[in-house]
Amino acid sequence: MSDHLTPLEVCERLIAPRKSLGSLIGYKPKAAYNWVNGSAWRRPGDMPPDANRRLLAHAAKNGIPLTADHLIWGAPRAEIEALVAEANPAQVAAQ
Repeated sequence: MSDHLTPLEVCERLIAPRKSLGSLIGYKPKAAYNWVNGSAWRRPGDMPPDANRRLLAHAAKNGIPLTADHLIWGAPRAEIEALVAEANPAQVAAQ
């Protein structure tokens, strides 16, 4: 397991699991599964630009600490786990 999360993995930790992520932003339900693999124009774990914009808007609307840098570069696992713990202390304590 890597200490650096891809943008998709960041979104899975901060927003929703892969199976729900696409639907939250108006994509087909299984859209996020395609983002695991790379394409000719993006790396594995990167998302299309329109999805990034929609994810940022969803995060801002719901008080989720997702940043544009997270969507471009991903983030260290420790940073994201700290954000999750800060946002949901009771949920993290139960784990």
